[in-house]
Amino acid sequence: MKSLWLAKTMNLKLLFFANLREQFGFSQKEFTLSKKVRTPEEFLLIMSKQIGGEWINLFEDKRLYKVAINQDLSSWKDPIFEGDELAIFPPITGG
Repeated sequence: MKSLWLAKTMNLKLLFFANLREQFGFSQKEFTLSKKVRTPEEFLLIMSKQIGGEWINLFEDKRLYKVAINQDLSSWKDPIFEGDELAIFPPITGG
């Protein structure tokens, strides 16, 4: 049995929708992070520090977007785990 504390990396799948697809140039991508992250907010913070550019804008404007973890609407402060799927999208309005 593997000990969870030994894992030094974390894999996440990220999905972008609407204008974010064009901004970042992809609709889905898998990330292997060099350390574990606890929340979607922490993931964005790390990406903004490591990569910069559009990641900084997304981190600063995250309140304008919704996040789902494994297809469940979530908060930016909800916990994430190894192998989770994050989806980030603008609020959807009906008409």
